[in-house]
Amino acid sequence: MLSDALGAQSTGTGRAGWHRSPANPVITTAGGEWCADFIAPCSLVERGGRLWLYTEGSAGGHEQIGLFTAPVDDPTAWVPSEHNPILRVGTGFDRGGVFDPAVVEFRGRWLMYFSATEGDAHEYAEQLARGHAAGGPVGEWIGRAVSDDGVHFEKQPDAPVLAARCPFAVVHDDRLYLFFVKVVDGGYRIYLSVSADGVTFEPVQDAPVLDVGEPQSWDSCSVTTPKVFRDGDRFCMSFAGDDASLDDPKGIGLAYSDDLIRWEKAPGNPVFTAGPDGAFDCVSLQSPVIHRIGDRYLMLYAGSDRTIRDGLHSQVGLAWTPAR
Repeated sequence: MLSDALGAQSTGTGRAGWHRSPANPVITTAGGEWCADFIAPCSLVERGGRLWLYTEGSAGGHEQIGLFTAPVDDPTAWVPSEHNPILRVGTGFDRGGVFDPAVVEFRGRWLMYFSATEGDAHEYAEQLARGHAAGGPVGEWIGRAVSDDGVHFEKQPDAPVLAARCPFAVVHDDRLYLFFVKVVDGGYRIYLSVSADGVTFEPVQDAPVLDVGEPQSWDSCSVTTPKVFRDGDRFCMSFAGDDASLDDPKGIGLAYSDDLIRWEKAPGNPVFTAGPDGAFDCVSLQSPVIHRIGDRYLMLYAGSDRTIRDGLHSQVGLAWTPAR
């Protein structure tokens, strides 16, 4: 398992941890006009000998969703889809932006769950963090879109499905588990709802399934951008965390579960931290998408050299660690 590969006390990078690719960033903001300000990985599918990476991108204050593909044996050679952005802003609850795509195959079709806002997504998050968003000018929701080919998605009239953001979907025992985040006490917490049909979701509990850490710990303020995958006989969640701010996390951690509901954080967290001064990922990193290929785990992540207030400039980084 990944926890075995990293070791109980592995942090940051190095021999026992993650090794940054010399090709970083592997996807830049030059990937299209729709992502000229920032781009981030969100969901990864291995299909037909290629990796399909669903991303969010922003330009002019509007976030939209794109698709990049690469050979399984060369996850640095990403090619943008000619249809980008594959999901665009709408005219209703999603007129401000669509982002955080979570793509999963469920009962013969591809489903995409995505965050949507009526206004500026980051502005609203900051309002929430400061307790000034009650009755505010914008809302945030999770929408749903459906596709037969994984490229052409159609938004569904039953959306939005939840009042939240940053979804990640996992299919287990013919049910769909949807992880998402909400702001509590100035920081994000990770919650879970479950659905039998992919449309109607019920919370598994009122409390978050992954909460912030103890005071003074690396993730004591916020835990966000959950991504979940099967790792051996358990489920692994990768997530971003921070001890000071809502949405400029500086570390990436892991948590494990046997049932997708009860999670235990890995003792060696954070397993990956922001890069050195001057690097593309020197200020913040989040949205860690982990996938095993052969004898290695790859991690795609969003790294930025600016805070959100200074104009987020995330690009997609790649790191490796050997499997054991």
